[in-house]
Amino acid sequence: PTAGSHSMLIDTHTHLDDARYEPDREAMIARAREAGVETMITIGCDLATSRSAVALAAQYPFVYASIGVHPHEVKHITDSWYDDLRQLARTHKVVAYGEIGLDYHYYADQADVQKRVFVDFVRAARRVNRGIALHTRDAHADTVAILKAEAEGIPTLIHCFTGTKPEMEEFLAMGCYISFSGIVTFKNATALQEAAKVCPLDRILIETDAPFLAPIPHRGKVNQPGYVKYTLDFLAKLRGEDAATLAAACTAN
Repeated sequence: PTAGSHSMLIDTHTHLDDARYEPDREAMIARAREAGVETMITIGCDLATSRSAVALAAQYPFVYASIGVHPHEVKHITDSWYDDLRQLARTHKVVAYGEIGLDYHYYADQADVQKRVFVDFVRAARRVNRGIALHTRDAHADTVAILKAEAEGIPTLIHCFTGTKPEMEEFLAMGCYISFSGIVTFKNATALQEAAKVCPLDRILIETDAPFLAPIPHRGKVNQPGYVKYTLDFLAKLRGEDAATLAAACTAN
């Protein structure tokens, strides 16, 4: 069976405030609900988008928010951002600090500031009793080192996991949840698919990262939360599981 309206799905990572949705945000959100996506977590990447995420969560009963600063944006942080984000973090529908983390793909020269900010945000999440949603790219060793040192006991989600099976196993050993995006449906994602096959059912999550990374059959188009069902169906086939069973597990996680 495919994931229809009988399976409740949660898109754990979407950017509902993105400008690409301006013309038809309401309709796009309604389409997602019709596709069985009953809950969405909209993500902050800097102070402005964190504010937008909190506002959208206030507007829609089924939308939750995370707040934080993406590693690409850490160069813009001022001291006041930490205070403003702390206030936002206390809002009751904020579930996590995210997306936070390390990205050395484009900005390896800013590794030191990225690491410092990442540690600051993990500690901030602990203070307000929230989880963390991590962005990590080409920075596995440093990400693991910081999680081991700082994040024990904090619910941790590896957003848009694109690593190898051994890297996944390292995250799992620390108790992290692993979230798969539309990338897992791409034909060239064989190493990622090998990891997804063996991710434990009690640790797996799905996301769109909309408007980015649309899954096959919509690759290259503007992604939207309703498309998370394509990733679910692909993973169910890949893992040899019933889609409804996998949907229920992802939602419980």
